[in-house]
Amino acid sequence: MTSTLLTRRAALGGLGLFALAGCGLIDQEPPAERDRKDEEDPSDDERDQDQESDVDQEEQSEEPEEEVESEEEVEEVDQDEESEGSAAGAEGAEAQIGVTFTDPELGDELRIISVKRDMPSESAADRIADGCEVFWLQIEFTPTGEWGGALSTNEFVIDDHGEVQRANSGLSDEISAEGLTPLELPARSDGATGPIWMAFATWGQRQESYSAAYIRPATEVIGEDRTLPEFRYDFDIPAA
Repeated sequence: MTSTLLTRRAALGGLGLFALAGCGLIDQEPPAERDRKDEEDPSDDERDQDQESDVDQEEQSEEPEEEVESEEEVEEVDQDEESEGSAAGAEGAEAQIGVTFTDPELGDELRIISVKRDMPSESAADRIADGCEVFWLQIEFTPTGEWGGALSTNEFVIDDHGEVQRANSGLSDEISAEGLTPLELPARSDGATGPIWMAFATWGQRQESYSAAYIRPATEVIGEDRTLPEFRYDFDIPAA
């Protein structure tokens, strides 16, 4: 106790205190006076406890700021996820294609008008949920009328991650339900047809765009000893 008191009072009392200590009178201070001063000036242990309490209070006051920062980070992640999810595009968004070509052997003229991307589908709902896509292609068909036969959905294909995927005639009812006319084997002898629609349901993951083609296979001419060579025209299915 003497050492603590001496150290504390040396800063306050100056040389007079050292003189008292040299005479051996430092312990002669009245007990009541020492008790009163002890109450006014807490010990080092008590000051240490107070400092630790202050530190704990400061750390607790800083915790809410860390929680606020964490909530802001979560909001930023949610916004990023929403941004990524919107890459699929709006349901049924239509993009113009506008290409026209003619089969040099038959004289058939075909016009690829537009595409409706990300179409809903009951029959292909599981595939769509897995990241695949259903889209509808709109065309016009103008034959010369000199040849027989009919236009088929099998003659329209896309590159589905390296696999050839043909138009799906099984989705014609869904096209009709929207008040549109599906491609259902229009005969060349019937003349111009359109606009008409066909559907594609991919097995691979949705792509931003697709490579597509119209392919009329090599055809034997009935009653003639000749075969018309295959005709192919490539085009792209754009993003919407």
